Amino acid sequence: MALLKSTTVDQVAEAVRRADPTDRLVVTLAALPGGSPWTHALICGQFDIERYFLTLTERAVMVHDIKFLRHRPGRLLHRIPRAEAARGFTDLHRRMLWSYFRFHLPGEAQATRLNVRRAWRPELDRLAAALTAEQPAAPAPVR
Repeated sequence: MALLKSTTVDQVAEAVRRADPTDRLVVTLAALPGGSPWTHALICGQFDIERYFLTLTERAVMVHDIKFLRHRPGRLLHRIPRAEAARGFTDLHRRMLWSYFRFHLPGEAQATRLNVRRAWRPELDRLAAALTAEQPAAPAPVR
């Protein structure tokens, strides 16, 4: 079980290398999909929460599930090209304990809310900066 964030990041980096040995990791963060994590914890408890590792690489965003109770990367769920991931990253809200953003996962009808704990906020900021820098600027309104 990875208790240190640095150990967790190393384990995710190894999973990324196994998925694509030629790609280079840029940033990794852990996220919980769904509504407010506070509400979910009160209603459902902590044991059935689905969790993801999102990893930005030079060419893609990789989404791994997190193995239950071990906090290690599980199977690779999605490999989304960076340009597509940049278009799917929206609605970033930075909060004191839980920040969140919306991210369009392949096969989903609409964007999924992904919640990020405070401990992963620096990584969230780096992910947001990298993906929003790739989004084309909105065209100026025509008058």
